[in-house]
Amino acid sequence: MATCELKGELKNRDGHTNKFTVQVDANLKSIVSGIKTLNADISRVLTVLVEQEKGSGRNGKGLDNEVDEEEDSDEETANETATRQLNSEPPNKRKKSSRR
Repeated sequence: MATCELKGELKNRDGHTNKFTVQVDANLKSIVSGIKTLNADISRVLTVLVEQEKGSGRNGKGLDNEVDEEEDSDEETANETATRQLNSEPPNKRKKSSRR
């Protein structure tokens, strides 16, 4: 039976690329098994990257927490501004069209 390769590539934020390759046979069962293997391999690498990012913040806090708080603050300000605009402007009047 002919063999095939399943390939995957994971590009990190820093530009570093991880390449994954799995040899499979040319049948559906082998391809599905190969996809599961690729998925597991990539998941392991992603888990390590997530753990590194969680530990890379200052004083044990992740950088993501600071960014989330800033984004929440911006969203609240935008919502408050939109609410004030809606409350301060009178509704538009509708014009009736005459039917003849």
